[in-house]
Amino acid sequence: MVTNKFLQNIDNIRKVLKDEGVVLTKNFFEKKEIDNLSVEYNYLDKELTNKEIFKNKPVIVFWKHLVGEQKRIAAFDQMPNLWNLIKDKIVPFVKKITQRKKLQLLETIIFNKPGTNNSEGGGGNTLHWHQDVAYFPLKPNNQVAVWFPLESVSIDGGCLHYALKSHKLGIRGSTDLHTRKKFDGENRELIPEDPQKAGFKVVPMEMSNQDILIHDGYTWHYSGPNKLKDYVRKGISVRFIVDECVFDPRPGQGAAFTKQITINPGEKFEGLPFPTM
Repeated sequence: MVTNKFLQNIDNIRKVLKDEGVVLTKNFFEKKEIDNLSVEYNYLDKELTNKEIFKNKPVIVFWKHLVGEQKRIAAFDQMPNLWNLIKDKIVPFVKKITQRKKLQLLETIIFNKPGTNNSEGGGGNTLHWHQDVAYFPLKPNNQVAVWFPLESVSIDGGCLHYALKSHKLGIRGSTDLHTRKKFDGENRELIPEDPQKAGFKVVPMEMSNQDILIHDGYTWHYSGPNKLKDYVRKGISVRFIVDECVFDPRPGQGAAFTKQITINPGEKFEGLPFPTM
């Protein structure tokens, strides 16, 4: 449920999201909620080997930020604490902010960004400037994402950076997130390599593990390397469709969720992996 302290500030949260494309809400989660979720994640992370994409239910993508690392796939019955947080706390909050009666779950990813002393490559790779909608085959492409860490995250630890108000410029091209190489067939204008030099205010979002970010699907963002020794930055991203849409594929849209799609171009975007919340 959405507690009274957030209901009192919901108009301001909504205004910031609309004006700047991203809003950080402090102390959204209770400590025990994240503690329980961290235990659940750490246990599954050690055991998970599956790389098969499920066709009939939502998935959780485990993505380690190392070049060449293959994504692993879990189901929500393996992380019931995460599902309950999404269903009972995140969805009602996002509904209030977006003023939508229903949301459609699009994708859930847990990002793992290793620290500088990691034996598998170290540093945790930079994920270059991008916007979510460029990678999703939807029309209209109206979506929001929430992001929250399982531990406090700083600039040196690889926190997210946002180019404020960039969501107002519409869609840009999609690139490889590790190399910034443009995908074959991509003919849209790209996000500038340094949005600050292009006139945007860029803000790093340092967070505690009780905070939550919400950003518009068009907002430009990136995360730098994790420079800290003996620290692994783990962050969870949950994306929602906020308007009814159709399947509209194009180059550069090869995320795990595309393997779950069983409809034809132009048909209403729906299916068991993408439930209405």
